[in-house]
Amino acid sequence: MRAELRPAERMRQALMAHLDHEGVQTLIETAATCDEANDYLQNGDYELALQTALPLVLLQTPIIAERAREIAIMALDHLVDRAIATGRPRQALDYLQQWLRLEPNAIYPMVRRAEILQFELSDYDAAWTAYLQVLRHHPNNIEALVGLAELSLMEGNPERAYPYVMRAWQTLAQSCWAYTPSVRTFTALFEGLYDVTAGVLAWLGAPEESERLLEEAIRRLGGSDALKHRLQRLRDALYGDSADESETD
Repeated sequence: MRAELRPAERMRQALMAHLDHEGVQTLIETAATCDEANDYLQNGDYELALQTALPLVLLQTPIIAERAREIAIMALDHLVDRAIATGRPRQALDYLQQWLRLEPNAIYPMVRRAEILQFELSDYDAAWTAYLQVLRHHPNNIEALVGLAELSLMEGNPERAYPYVMRAWQTLAQSCWAYTPSVRTFTALFEGLYDVTAGVLAWLGAPEESERLLEEAIRRLGGSDALKHRLQRLRDALYGDSADESETD
């Protein structure tokens, strides 16, 4: 008759059966690769950082995969900026597509893609679609609302701009932002919002209100050159070329 194991022996056997030396070694090796990718990132070797981190994202070990994903996304952020700075907007779009595969429907790469299509490539149809995709996943994203209003005004369709301008103002306090909140990012966005609002007011037959709005916006935003130019164009239309440009200084 087989002797029954004592509790301590059963516990010892269970513990020994779960020892995973290979797992320990794998974690150490993958952590070392993460360290290597992070070193590349800190040294500005963003392509190497990306290529080193990407294979680790597919691992079934959450702690390693998550760290690798973070490194890859930071590398992609730098690579997008570098591509734009060196006049390669389509390369930037490729990097953003990689980013969205790592972080589906993330607000920043979605908005950045739309802005590149609008401002760098002048592909307004594609930009329109990209902004709509942002709103599908982030309904209160103010950058997308302003972008759609700008595109509508650019094509001479203020009626289509109107609901986006309204939504931008209505949801201002609850809006979600792609960019990190700062005076610089807020100022840039609000320049655009005041600009499209002035355009819609002029279309609605209230050019004087549009003029007062721009004056108030310039006062609040610290003398925006873009809004000064918009104000001067409006005054030229209202009062003729004799409008004194010094009024906008």
